[in-house]
Amino acid sequence: MSQRQLGPILGATLVTRHFDQTSLAYCQQLGFTLSYQGTVSEALAAFWQAPDLCGNRLQILAAANSDPWLRMVEDPNAPDNKPLQRQGWLALETNVANVDAVRTAIDPEQFTVMGEPAYLQLSDAIKAMQVIGPAGEVSYLTEIQRPVPPFELPQTRHFSASIFIPVLAVPDRQAAVDFYQNLHNADKALLFNTKITVLNKTWQKAPDQQYPVATLQLDGLCLFEIDELPQALPLTKAAGSLPSGIALISCICKDLDRVAALTGASIHQFHDPYYPSDRFILLTGTAGELIELVEG
Repeated sequence: MSQRQLGPILGATLVTRHFDQTSLAYCQQLGFTLSYQGTVSEALAAFWQAPDLCGNRLQILAAANSDPWLRMVEDPNAPDNKPLQRQGWLALETNVANVDAVRTAIDPEQFTVMGEPAYLQLSDAIKAMQVIGPAGEVSYLTEIQRPVPPFELPQTRHFSASIFIPVLAVPDRQAAVDFYQNLHNADKALLFNTKITVLNKTWQKAPDQQYPVATLQLDGLCLFEIDELPQALPLTKAAGSLPSGIALISCICKDLDRVAALTGASIHQFHDPYYPSDRFILLTGTAGELIELVEG
């Protein structure tokens, strides 16, 4: 049995004032379906320390593989996100069966294509494209054609599937690695430098500019990717709300009591349709990013 404490990634939460547009884009363009519709409960708003979101519209969308991982929350006052220019959760990497077919289906009125389908410098078995969605969120839509050791990565036959890598932008790679390794209590992060084309375009860098990156293997064929971007804007949020765009990431945790003792964070307990259990913790990482750890 794995000794890894974290994984798989449960999902991501988007906060946006373009609520209907965002929901429509995922359903029309990427084959998502509505799994749950409601409002932010008082207990959930209190857990997030975001009282201004209480009563706001909330949806959970399931990808074409039936995984209900994408949660959206409406905030009429959410500012526009600045894609790839802000520290915190930078992008969502999700699994697709055929990235070229996804590219053909994409409507540029709903998703802005940042990067055309191409094989990664890291591997000729990984072909990906990058888009910006209506909430200002960046998604890496990734086709994995065969195993890519030493990474443990998923493959899918579905048009759209689960999130398997949340990408994090931080001012200091090692500090973030230490934070997540301490929670994970298992695998050591893999540290390397690599070219990230969409970052070079965004930051007007030379095409072959490399970035300090770390990956931490999680359970469930998932990873954290940590990109060192000290030039990125600090993560901000309005008092009483959550950050706009990719507001937080949710991850299964094997031993929530250990994390509570380690961090001093409080375990919250209530029922919510998004979570597979009724016990969870909210932590703030080294770049100000929010991560929910859900007992699994």
